Amino acid sequence: MSEGIGYAGDRFVSLTEPVVPIEDRAHQFGDGVYEVIRVYRGRPFLMEYHLDRFVKSANFISLPLDRSTEDLRVLIHEAIARAGFPEAQVYFQLSRGFAKREHGFPAIASHLTLTVRPVDEGKLASLWRTGQQMILAEDIRWKHCHIKSLNLLPNVWTKQMAIDSGAHDAIFVRDDRVTECTSSNIAIVRDGVIITHPANEWILHGVTRRFLLEHARSTGLPVEEAVFSPDSLFTADEVFTMGTLSEVTPVNMIDGREVGLHADLPGSIVRKLRSALREAAKLA
Repeated sequence: MSEGIGYAGDRFVSLTEPVVPIEDRAHQFGDGVYEVIRVYRGRPFLMEYHLDRFVKSANFISLPLDRSTEDLRVLIHEAIARAGFPEAQVYFQLSRGFAKREHGFPAIASHLTLTVRPVDEGKLASLWRTGQQMILAEDIRWKHCHIKSLNLLPNVWTKQMAIDSGAHDAIFVRDDRVTECTSSNIAIVRDGVIITHPANEWILHGVTRRFLLEHARSTGLPVEEAVFSPDSLFTADEVFTMGTLSEVTPVNMIDGREVGLHADLPGSIVRKLRSALREAAKLA
């Protein structure tokens, strides 16, 4: 099980074992929600934030939670211990369950699946050193981006557009406003102020984003949750993304133009935030 372990049907399984029935609403409708938790030194980081968002996402789409948050905590810890990876990611999703393919919600039990896989720390460190190359892309997602749902086709499609163009990722733009990236939040720094899109229905309320903004405010770093235009990306002192797996990572090029040159300087906001996140992860 060097690639990781899985959990489905109330039991731990190999990742290669076929376990999901053909009429699971997760893969027929994308009818479900999910979370990803980063594990540092064998301990889940910010798990309560993730569980809080998981419950809110499920409640928003009237998806029954057949397990308590305490049951989920126990299961996650057991899965991490079974997998044995000190640096790992825990992915878990809740489907509305198995039923005949009809659009209306069936009165059935929901279905939880989970995986634990190792994290490549070297890949993350390399991206931190080189910075990210991005493209701008139209935000074609629906109007409830704050729900961490399984409907990710616009995200993966746009991500592939970025990869095909030689970039790492894409930055979504809706009505001349920067929202977020395909799998992370984005922020800029101007004159020492961290600026990022408000936590409303147009972005996912990122757990790493939440932690970093809380830390910034508690340590006196100015934060402004406000919309900004794509042009602001090219005039900002620093540009960076925030994500569970990508942590805090600078952006140094967008659509072939250099950006965020101050992020490379000692004492930059990006460096301060990354250090704070890594230190908190060690103490968790």
